[in-house]
Amino acid sequence: MENELIARYIYAVTRHLPPNMRPDVEKELDSLIADMLIEKCGDILPTDKDVKTVLTELGTPEEMAAKYSGDENQALISGINFIYYKQILKIVLPIVVICVTVGNIINLCINWDPAQNPLVAFGLSAGQVLAGIVGGLLVPFAIVTFIFAVFERYKVKLDTGDMISNLPAVPKGAEKIRRYEAVAGIIFSVVVVVVLLGFPEVVGMWTRATGWVPIFVPDVLRSLWMFIVLWAVLEIVKESVKIVEGQYTRRLAVVTVICNIFIVVSALAVFLNDRIVNPEFVNTITCFIEEADGSAAAAFIFGNINLIVLGAVILGFVVDSIVVSVNAWKSSKEI
Repeated sequence: MENELIARYIYAVTRHLPPNMRPDVEKELDSLIADMLIEKCGDILPTDKDVKTVLTELGTPEEMAAKYSGDENQALISGINFIYYKQILKIVLPIVVICVTVGNIINLCINWDPAQNPLVAFGLSAGQVLAGIVGGLLVPFAIVTFIFAVFERYKVKLDTGDMISNLPAVPKGAEKIRRYEAVAGIIFSVVVVVVLLGFPEVVGMWTRATGWVPIFVPDVLRSLWMFIVLWAVLEIVKESVKIVEGQYTRRLAVVTVICNIFIVVSALAVFLNDRIVNPEFVNTITCFIEEADGSAAAAFIFGNINLIVLGAVILGFVVDSIVVSVNAWKSSKEI
């Protein structure tokens, strides 16, 4: 049945469901709403008021999505929160497995001892990789579960006003957020936190004279783990909201700006600590630049690489906040 409110309602329901379920649910909902309108109005053309009444009787899109998914009666996390919870875990956990596995393999290659018995070395390496995967999975699983359990416990709800006025517009073209974009953001966040906390030695440079020289001091970097983990968690939250919303909205803009503010604060705490930069790296890069007749400015830049990275991070998140806010404003004007 062609009606903007009905189309928006059906979209609001199906966007929470797996892609393979959406076509059938769309047809079923459209037929159900049409039958309810016929029962209510008979042969008279339904008005917007009639449509609003029928949609209100059906319940919120989140309630309908939970019913279709069969997840409305879960114990710790239920209803629409459980749908979101499963979506995020399906994205985060495989990424963690891949990152931890690759990171462990790289670390083992860097610290490989040729004198060790190959069979013993392989067994120890396999055990280390397996232990790293198990440990790596526990942290994001616990974080995501805790966040959604809190949402469920306190019935967190960002929507205000009546259900009809809060129905999202069916996205068109540039208004849509491609799922792979948000997934890529989550992957990047997980990779960064795994590398910085698990294998910071792999970030560095190699020269013939010194061999491999890490950029960061591992112990100092790991001592700042709270800020690094907070950074990753906020990134995952931000990208998860993109997946949930599916388009640029005011709510997404608010979440993005708030998360980016705290991410910048975390970045300041990490990169303003000048002890994180390995002095050996600074000396190596300075000597390399001088031998290549490089300028003093170049040596200064690499000597303060933590500040350069900090500046790039701040600029990136400022631009991200502006882009999302502008796109959300444009989308809201078209509704």
